[in-house]
Amino acid sequence: GIVPPPMPSAWGAGIAGHAGIVPEPTEKHDYLQRMQPTMTTLREMDTAIRTRHLLKHPFYTAWSRGELSLDTLRQYAGQYYHFESNFPRYVGGAYARLQRAEDRRILLENLQDEEGSSPTHPELWIDFARGIGARWSARRPPAPARATRNLCSTYEALTIGAGQAAPALGALYAYEAQFAEVAAEKSRGLRAFYGVRAKSAHEFFRVHTVADVEHSAAERAVLARELRASPSSGPATGRAVDRTRG
Repeated sequence: GIVPPPMPSAWGAGIAGHAGIVPEPTEKHDYLQRMQPTMTTLREMDTAIRTRHLLKHPFYTAWSRGELSLDTLRQYAGQYYHFESNFPRYVGGAYARLQRAEDRRILLENLQDEEGSSPTHPELWIDFARGIGARWSARRPPAPARATRNLCSTYEALTIGAGQAAPALGALYAYEAQFAEVAAEKSRGLRAFYGVRAKSAHEFFRVHTVADVEHSAAERAVLARELRASPSSGPATGRAVDRTRG
């Protein structure tokens, strides 16, 4: 998963400040256990995503309780930027594999939301980072940690490198189905515990609290059509969803 740079405490291996990938399973956090390889239906995928929701992860529960330092949040912001700035490419990978024009238009709307207007979503993320004291720019972001590189390469393989539309959509959906709720909780925690109140620092989260509800619902509908049209793609889609989770 995306993790901040190595830290001296046990958090170093356990933080997933990320977008959809969590660390390897541990006995303590049994919700991280991998999904069953027989997962093939959209209903099974929905259940698995809910069961291992990102807000159950110890990094996010610590954020919700105000237990993380601002320095940790700044490290997280620098690492997550690499995923956020590449996310439009992952949407584009799924877009390119869709055969129906009406389905492509749905993904195109997602792309337009991501980077078709100013400020773009990556720019809004930088506004958040600056709101908590980070001082890097889009031209010179912090170097990605190994886990961050792994996350980005995984999503690239699952979307841009996908051979079918359904697995690529599954990878996007596994992320966006959770992120509206995650965004709202992050914003709440920032206000409640960290004194972060500037509107610009919360705009990324406000936008995604609305946008990702719409995106995930639209992606789910397209994914359902793909699975009905090509039932044989179910296992590969289930594996793609599983891979986004660790």
